[in-house]
Amino acid sequence: MAVLVMSVATVSAQSHKWFWFGPKAGLTSTATEVTMEGDGVQSVLDGAAGYNAGLMFRLNVPISIFSLHLQPELMYNWHKGDLKNPETGKVEIKDVTLNEFSIPVLAGLGMDLGLFNARVQAGPVVVFNSNAVISGENADTAGIDWKDVSYTWAAGVGIDLFNFIMLDFRYLGGWQQGMEPKNFGELFNFDNINKETNTWYVSLGVMF
Repeated sequence: MAVLVMSVATVSAQSHKWFWFGPKAGLTSTATEVTMEGDGVQSVLDGAAGYNAGLMFRLNVPISIFSLHLQPELMYNWHKGDLKNPETGKVEIKDVTLNEFSIPVLAGLGMDLGLFNARVQAGPVVVFNSNAVISGENADTAGIDWKDVSYTWAAGVGIDLFNFIMLDFRYLGGWQQGMEPKNFGELFNFDNINKETNTWYVSLGVMF
């Protein structure tokens, strides 16, 4: 019992740290609506599974058992799926691979529950230097050039176990992002593309 009490006291003391950082990685699941303006074509990027990895930094302000925090992150996201026609369900393009670098800046509220802290977080996300590479029988192209910078938002919950292991569940999406076409071939003959992303993230990391 003495060891348990000392452990809880140590964890509680650690929860009052002002700064944390650490690596994190996990899995993603994406359903993206793509609107191809000019031809009025709509598609859905379906079954896009992938992974995410990066670093998080957290500025923590403890207030009794609660805490306020600001958590910027530098993340790499990789997704792969198929473009489907939402009306017919037919696959139009196979093997669409998305590579993205993003910077979420999340504000949150935490609660110290002893051996773990519970968190809620939300904030904007800047997505940059992204590209998409597609292949398949309907596409004779090397890929797509995305705009250098686009914006979306994220919200989620998480727990920090022993103030060392962090587990995050997060939703990303809502705002439209632009894409600029490059060498699409006959199928892609339009001026601009918009996409609206709906992505679920789960990630596991360590904090120092």
